[in-house]
Amino acid sequence: MSKYFMYDTSLGGIEQLMMLAPNFPSRRSGIVINNHFNFEGDIKTCNSCGSNIKSRCNACDCIYLKTRLNNDEIRYTDLLKDCFGRIKNYALKGRLKLLSNSFTGELFLNHNHKERFYNIHHKQGIDIEDRTPNYLAVLFLLTADEVLWNISEHAVCVNGFDFSHMHLRQISTEGYALYQTAKTIWEGKEYIKISEVADADLIADTAFKIIINASLIAKYGADVFSIKK
Repeated sequence: MSKYFMYDTSLGGIEQLMMLAPNFPSRRSGIVINNHFNFEGDIKTCNSCGSNIKSRCNACDCIYLKTRLNNDEIRYTDLLKDCFGRIKNYALKGRLKLLSNSFTGELFLNHNHKERFYNIHHKQGIDIEDRTPNYLAVLFLLTADEVLWNISEHAVCVNGFDFSHMHLRQISTEGYALYQTAKTIWEGKEYIKISEVADADLIADTAFKIIINASLIAKYGADVFSIKK
């Protein structure tokens, strides 16, 4: 008999996440998803703009990032390596490789996801270029799942999100993972970790794609939507 009461149900993944929590390593030794790409490194000069930036990869923190993305000088794979290349988790590396190989030039899950995302900006009368990277990343996560969006839309404000007013009713395992990632990015607390995201038994491929792309948005902001391949 399985040790999980909700084994083989839509809530099985949530139960596994809840049961894993007491066994997590201490937070100061873990990797918070919105901080994992804040690496220390030597200072080098960006080949495109000449500005001094922290050493990462050829994507860098270039002020001409959007132009370089439009010109196909930076690819999706480059951004993934920039954000996750120093994480020593083989499961994560394997999933990132598969994600990179299947990338078709679209960060959004589908048309409905994209429509929900842009509609809220239109209603608020604010361009995505004027949003903070974290705001865009959280909204990207919340709008990816229809049920999650239905229970969170009323808690979306012009300048932030009120997670205390998001009541998780009838949410799927995937929606729960997106919700936890959104809280992690917005509040800076460790509600979900890279080791969980890397686990295919906990995080399905669809949710994995959204979480990874949200991480790219949290790092690069609106410019990342210009990625083509």
